[in-house]
Amino acid sequence: MHVDQKLNDPTFFATSEYYRLFDRMRVEDPVHWTQSPDARGYWSVFRHADIKRILNEPERFSSEREGVMPVIDHAMAEIAGEAMGVGENVLTIDPPRHADFRKVMQAPFLPKALADGEVRTKELIGEVFDQLPAHGEIDLVSDLAVRIPMAVICDILKIPREDWEEMLGWGKMAIGGTDPEYQQGTAAETVSRGFRLMYDYSLRRSSERRGCPFSDPFTLLANAAVNGAPLTPSQVAHNGVQLMLAGFETTRNAFSGGVLALLENPAQMALLREDPKRLRLGVEEIVRWSDPVISLMRVATSDTELGQHKIRADDRLLLWFPSANRDEEVFERPYEFDITRHPNLHLGFGAGPHFCLGGPLAKIEIRLAMEELLERFDGIEITGPVERVQSSFVGGLKHLPVKLKPRARTLN
Repeated sequence: MHVDQKLNDPTFFATSEYYRLFDRMRVEDPVHWTQSPDARGYWSVFRHADIKRILNEPERFSSEREGVMPVIDHAMAEIAGEAMGVGENVLTIDPPRHADFRKVMQAPFLPKALADGEVRTKELIGEVFDQLPAHGEIDLVSDLAVRIPMAVICDILKIPREDWEEMLGWGKMAIGGTDPEYQQGTAAETVSRGFRLMYDYSLRRSSERRGCPFSDPFTLLANAAVNGAPLTPSQVAHNGVQLMLAGFETTRNAFSGGVLALLENPAQMALLREDPKRLRLGVEEIVRWSDPVISLMRVATSDTELGQHKIRADDRLLLWFPSANRDEEVFERPYEFDITRHPNLHLGFGAGPHFCLGGPLAKIEIRLAMEELLERFDGIEITGPVERVQSSFVGGLKHLPVKLKPRARTLN
């Protein structure tokens, strides 16, 4: 299969082959013109330095012109702008307006709020573990990794528990619509339907909280103003969707990918069992290694140069994060999973003005969930095939069947 065919094929990213391709491209053609199904083409960017530069120069590489979802065929291009709320969702708003919207949403994710909420986060994670079957045979993704961040973000957003399962299904459609397991119709139809269902739910919840004296993000959005003007219903709803999706999709991928990495590297697992405090540093390696976001798109706002290539205004660029996070120019032994790695300059949470608002929360969740896993279970055995999501957007594990061996309790 030709390079461009691979980059355009979501099924390719359900394999580990893409790492080998990225290794080659960083050397041979780090800024690669890629033919796409819509015949328009885009630049594939593979080096850490180039990707970091693009993320740090939003005035030259826009999130707002066409959004950040890799829209490389006609069907997806037709629905992506409306589905994601391009220009209304904080992820797809350029500076300086971006900072105003971010301020509206940031209070629950600031350091003091996260520190104050850590006991509650630990309690919610404990509840998820308590619900695991006694026989210990589970799918670590669907029974654990998915449910932990879903519980935490839904609690922050004050979403009733009876709605959690439905929301999870919508999220799989919106983010993983290129995977046949989640599809309802075509990939584009699935993505569109998933976003629409979440949009309607977000609008309904935020409308209920208009004028209420609460501090959850839905209430903040419903009652916010930017430059003296209230947010429109569409702006409120799209940013609510962003909080829901960012809250559980990427964290689930990092946690499940981290568990798999530890199972494949038992010496690293032993280090954590010996001293769980290593997790504060180890979480950074888990995020680097698991690559919860495969790619994001940007659009050039003017003619410029990148890696000796002339980039024209309105050219699309796809930033391949797994490639940046294995770049030999930045990481010694990039294919060695090392929870003691320091410094760890991964781009798992992005960089620049759009650095992931929920990144600090995600790190707390991963750390607490790993601590709980190590405390409760002496052994974890993979019992079936490991499957990845077929997506070039937000990737990660889809199924990881395991057998958990509970830790023997000693009587004092």
